Amino acid sequence: MITSGMGFGGGRGLNAAPSAPPAAPAPIVIVEAGRVVGPTTPEAAQRDGLTLVDLSDEWLPHVFSEAPETPQPLRPYLIDLANGRLRSGSAYARAREDRTFEAFGISPSLNVLRRRLADRKRHACHDRVKDAVLEELSPKNVIPPEEPEKVPNPDPATVSETPMILTGRTISPRSLTALETRAVVAMQAHLRCEDLLHRKATRGRMDRRTVEGLHVYQRLHMLADSGRIDLDTRSTLRGDSREHDFRALLRALRERVVDATGLLEDGSALGVLAEVQGRLLDSPEFQPLPMRTTSTPPQGAPPAQGPSPNAPGETGPNVTAAPDLVAAATHTAAAALGFTSPDAVSASTLAAPSPLPSSRKAARKPPRRGPAPLPPVVALRLPPRPAYHGQHMDLRAEIDRGDVVLARPKLDKDGKKKWRPPVSDRPTLTLYVRVGKGQVALARWPTTIGGWKTIQKSDGTMALKYKESVTGEALWPEVLATPTWHPSPGMPTRKLLVKRGDSWEPKTEIIGPGYRAAYGLVAIVHHQIEGENESGEPQLMDHRIRTHGTPAYRSVKRGESSGCHRLHNHLALRLAGFLVRHRTHVRHGLAPEDYVRRLEYQGQQVALESDYKGYRFQLTPPVPVTVLDGEVSGNAKAVKRLVPMTVMP
Repeated sequence: MITSGMGFGGGRGLNAAPSAPPAAPAPIVIVEAGRVVGPTTPEAAQRDGLTLVDLSDEWLPHVFSEAPETPQPLRPYLIDLANGRLRSGSAYARAREDRTFEAFGISPSLNVLRRRLADRKRHACHDRVKDAVLEELSPKNVIPPEEPEKVPNPDPATVSETPMILTGRTISPRSLTALETRAVVAMQAHLRCEDLLHRKATRGRMDRRTVEGLHVYQRLHMLADSGRIDLDTRSTLRGDSREHDFRALLRALRERVVDATGLLEDGSALGVLAEVQGRLLDSPEFQPLPMRTTSTPPQGAPPAQGPSPNAPGETGPNVTAAPDLVAAATHTAAAALGFTSPDAVSASTLAAPSPLPSSRKAARKPPRRGPAPLPPVVALRLPPRPAYHGQHMDLRAEIDRGDVVLARPKLDKDGKKKWRPPVSDRPTLTLYVRVGKGQVALARWPTTIGGWKTIQKSDGTMALKYKESVTGEALWPEVLATPTWHPSPGMPTRKLLVKRGDSWEPKTEIIGPGYRAAYGLVAIVHHQIEGENESGEPQLMDHRIRTHGTPAYRSVKRGESSGCHRLHNHLALRLAGFLVRHRTHVRHGLAPEDYVRRLEYQGQQVALESDYKGYRFQLTPPVPVTVLDGEVSGNAKAVKRLVPMTVMP
């Protein structure tokens, strides 16, 4: 039976908690230039052209909204993570290791980030670190993590099957220079300021404990969590910690503005990102792919009303690329809240109105650490939304597979698939809306397609199999929040299990639901159109293809999938929320299923089970999707044969 590694599994233990009684509506205040200028109501705010933005600690993206009769069981857990409440017990065990969750799609609450910005002790610690050595390294220099040490197997009985064995120690894949060792020491000092360095980490070494802390630090700052000290990581380490906190605050505000306005247009379709308070908020890891067009992008700020049919930025006949409306709205919201600089946020007096005391006990002021909480809901004057926005928009999606290389992969000295550089023309997903006789490209994001993946054959040996992304016409019929994942046939059994004592148990964190599930926190189902029936209706087939988030977010720009189309987690949540907000739909709540898969490993029987496939929003009608062939190179016959591997399962 699956019981989630976080206490919220896809198995029979997942029960909807009784919905809490509706809370009293939070007072709404109008905010301008960082000051409250008066109260308002939802009706008055709409009449006056104001946008209500939720600043409360209970905010989550729209796809996690719930109704009294269809609650979302994972919602309280996600709110805990957003507010840094990493409780004791097994349900939060992995969360206590991960520490930070923005890269997984869970934005920190604004109040948490304001408290971080007000943490003078932590900032002073970073200021004291002598890290000039990080600038002395070559821009191309990358300090790698240590790797598990392997030695020849001394046991004649098993040496033929396992020629090399692990010693339990780690060694660097190459010798570090004196300059690199000093850089590691400086990096470790910054980790110590964030309480991310284990006390047993070895000074000047990229050992396991140091790299674990570096992974968390990289996710904290929305970098590629490679565990390597590369140029982006060094630049962040050298930066001002107050500035990093301020950018994180603006990113968190951006997700709330996206939720409040229903915008998706982030400049990715045009290939031009706008700044928010003079800053590009995303690291290169999360920026869109370069446009393939050679045309010169328009200069200056994008028009707030959205693109006109003949505006610069057209990408094809009757197709217009939307400018960065998300950044424009976030910039305006930040200015209205007084979030214009780290110092401005620290000096802000914007706070929630104090409740009237109902008793002498309630009148006592609770102890407070850091700034007072923000007003839970504010009314802001933001740029008007495009005229083509509405409750039901004529949407379609297009997935361009880009360069598709069919060449059979080579194996390295350990018998595993040898790494090769990503193709120059990566896959992309573009969402369009039909407007009159033309179309507007709302967003264009990097994604993945299928490729050569490791499978376990029926005889227990391993091989590489090409898993293709299905091309042609399809539909998006439903959105699944907090989905569960079913491993495909041939998935190596060992990858689905964890060892606890002498027993093997299901690796439930990858099954879901949860932020480390293979689908992330949201999945959009693909149904392939495979002809028509006698009535002219499309015949649909579910090939288990999904557009979804992923805990392995580095794969979005450089990896490949088993056929699905991965997105960065915050973008997958934006897309899902946009579809639900701008497409008529039916909220079904938890969608039941009866999934059982029995595994055998080392003489033990393990069952993967799931009662629910996720929290379902049915899109009515479905959104059409086209998956393009892309530029295919190589022999198509090559992908029909397996590549044998010598590694043991």
